[in-house]
Amino acid sequence: MSILSLDQHLKGFYEAEKKSLLAFYPGLTIHRLRQDIKLHAFLNGVDSEELFEFPYLPHRTHPLTIFFEKLKVGTPLEYITGYAYFYRSLFKVTSDVLIPRSETEILVELASQEIKRSYKNKQCRVADIGTGSGAIGISLLMEETAQLDMVMTDISEAALKLAQENFFSHKFAISSIHKTTFIKSDRLKDVPGEFNLILTNPPYIKKSADMAGVHSQVAAFEPHLALFLDDDIYDQWFNEFFTSIHEKLVTGGVSLVESHENHLEAQAEMARKIGFSEVVLVRDYTNRNRFLKLKK
Repeated sequence: MSILSLDQHLKGFYEAEKKSLLAFYPGLTIHRLRQDIKLHAFLNGVDSEELFEFPYLPHRTHPLTIFFEKLKVGTPLEYITGYAYFYRSLFKVTSDVLIPRSETEILVELASQEIKRSYKNKQCRVADIGTGSGAIGISLLMEETAQLDMVMTDISEAALKLAQENFFSHKFAISSIHKTTFIKSDRLKDVPGEFNLILTNPPYIKKSADMAGVHSQVAAFEPHLALFLDDDIYDQWFNEFFTSIHEKLVTGGVSLVESHENHLEAQAEMARKIGFSEVVLVRDYTNRNRFLKLKK
């Protein structure tokens, strides 16, 4: 049996598994796989410069063999490599946190615009609620020159620990004028003080009613705690959350909330009844309702 180079093996693997690969990873190309293999190799201490020209001998403990086996069962690429790109940086991710999505970058952009508009040369107290990997809050810390007092919370101990790891690995790019605190909390419970800006990408999928629209890969691998709410508590959960946000914002403060396109209009009406002075629906890159801007 002839020994194949890694590039030859990859091409053969892609053609043989193409149907299932595209079902798991819509739009996946060999180019994307090469990039992720390079990253995977680098993170496992392998020089990736001429990697694809070298012979590849599959073995059950070989990092690349493990990579290919995980691809076959649809493990998200970000969980295989252990990293995800978000905004302008690379963040460590595990199955304890959601994989940050490109549309969520809009939260960072909206928050940055709000800070530039209202808090130039002032201190701005910010909360990132349900921080997960920390990608939203940390990206904002790296983006802003205004003085931020950032509080990052999560109900999951494992997620909060990962957010702290990501914070320390990006600390070189974060101005020393900022202050950052991590708190284990359900939403805003046990979080002291008031805020100028509250950001959140909470669980917003109804476990039964919305399940048909959830990609099987997401349902199988990503943490349900960060994704789903039981249908019968959904409205009450958000009503309590929006009420606590209203209580925690200073007058004139703003909250930016990512949520489900099917429920945003009802949530906007809920927010108006709670007493927010301004409620605006914001669309994502595909022109679908994705965010709420709530002003006290």
